[in-house]
Amino acid sequence: MTTPFDQQPQPVPPSEGTNDAPEDRANNAPTVPNAVPAGQPNVASDGATTTPMTPATAPQQPAGAPFDRVYAVSPQQLFQVIHDQLTTGATFTLDNENTQTGAFSFHSYDGVNCTLTVVPQGAAGTAIRLEATGNESAKRVDELLASLDKRIGVAPAPATHGAGAAAGFAGAAAPAVLAPNAQGVKKTSKLAVFAIIWGVLFVLAQFVDVSGRSWGGLLFATVLPALLSGFAVYVTRPSGKVQGRVLAWVAVGITVVGLVIGGVFVIRDGAKAKADRAELEASLATKCEAYSWPESDIAALLPQPKSTEGEIKSESSDYFSIEVCGTDAKQYADYVKSVQDNGFTVDYNKSADSFNAKNADGYSVSVSRDTDDETIMSITIQVPEKKEDTSTDGDAAKQDDKSTDTGADSSDANKQSDQSSDQKAQQNTNDSADFKSTMDSYEAFIDEYVAFMNKYQKSDNVVSMATDYASMMKRYSEFSQKVDAIDENSLSSEDSAYYTEVMTRCAQKLASVGQ
Repeated sequence: MTTPFDQQPQPVPPSEGTNDAPEDRANNAPTVPNAVPAGQPNVASDGATTTPMTPATAPQQPAGAPFDRVYAVSPQQLFQVIHDQLTTGATFTLDNENTQTGAFSFHSYDGVNCTLTVVPQGAAGTAIRLEATGNESAKRVDELLASLDKRIGVAPAPATHGAGAAAGFAGAAAPAVLAPNAQGVKKTSKLAVFAIIWGVLFVLAQFVDVSGRSWGGLLFATVLPALLSGFAVYVTRPSGKVQGRVLAWVAVGITVVGLVIGGVFVIRDGAKAKADRAELEASLATKCEAYSWPESDIAALLPQPKSTEGEIKSESSDYFSIEVCGTDAKQYADYVKSVQDNGFTVDYNKSADSFNAKNADGYSVSVSRDTDDETIMSITIQVPEKKEDTSTDGDAAKQDDKSTDTGADSSDANKQSDQSSDQKAQQNTNDSADFKSTMDSYEAFIDEYVAFMNKYQKSDNVVSMATDYASMMKRYSEFSQKVDAIDENSLSSEDSAYYTEVMTRCAQKLASVGQ
């Protein structure tokens, strides 16, 4: 810090052999240079150009003007110590400091008003003159002087008057060096440094790819770096005991940058989650568009719905599935009745929202209303399993009946036996076809379930999919109950092998969920 005391002219001591009479001292008074040599600027020790203050050396003080302290330090050092004491202490508040005259004006918390003047003393060091007014002025003056003594770290010379101050101090010890931190140098705040480190980590954490980003989580993560940087700003205030205010504000800036970056990612991830949800809903939703009823043999077994809008989900020679839009409860009931009129009355199961049955040839049909959108009607039909060749024994028996002329009783018995065998074979065939239809439907649902669950687990907003998830789990439970109800011990060897094959594939598909 450059003060007006830089390069102050020093008083010339009296020549040896002069007497101490007043008239001699007047004739031999030290000569003080005006300022600096002509044409040369006044330059402080730190290189800054200053306007010199008129030196207030000891010989220039009026007789009897006291100095409160004389310190063996330079005016620059003492000026800095007083400045720091008044700006960092809790007792006094600095009102004004004049670099031209070396004067400070300040007040205490209890109303004492003070004026302190720094006076260069040449080789003797620097003196201070302190004036105070107020009820506690003496006490406050003592506090300030004691504090300055402690900061400078040396005992002051005895207070003297006028020119005698320099002479009185001449016999003291050599000028002392300021004690550590006496020039107002504060330690750097460790909290500010730590706040910067934590702020950098906070910013880097925003670039970590995590799912489920939200504003709540971002604000929660911001609390700690915000508190650290805020406290760092507080402890590095001008009146604080540590420095590093710039570092503290850097920590604040880094925290703000991290918050902005995190906010950008939250907005981006929210938009992505919304797009994924829309894609999932679009993939699961029925496209109510105009369709043409297929002309396949299996579709011809069913009556055509009145609504011409819907979506054909699957069509092949042995399987057909369609979802028809714009179907109310009455239209659904009328369609179920027309399906029954087409011969699907075997082993039927009917409720207000679903219908399952087979026809005499073993074709299985299922008609139901969507649980989420009751205006959509789902229709599925599947061919039965191919009949096993069980006619060999029956044909041979018939040939035997034709080639041998037996009695009426024997012929009737053979006919009853043949009819019983045909009915049993037909029943077995129907059971086998129903079993395979159930297994095929179960595997088709598992494919749909796996696709949904993969979408569900990858979504960033599963809350919005709660309804679809509940519907899917309900269907999963219903299909699982149907499969669990199958008695494996009653299956034929072919059906048992098919059961094992389908269940193995379904287990592999379920294991792939989330991978």
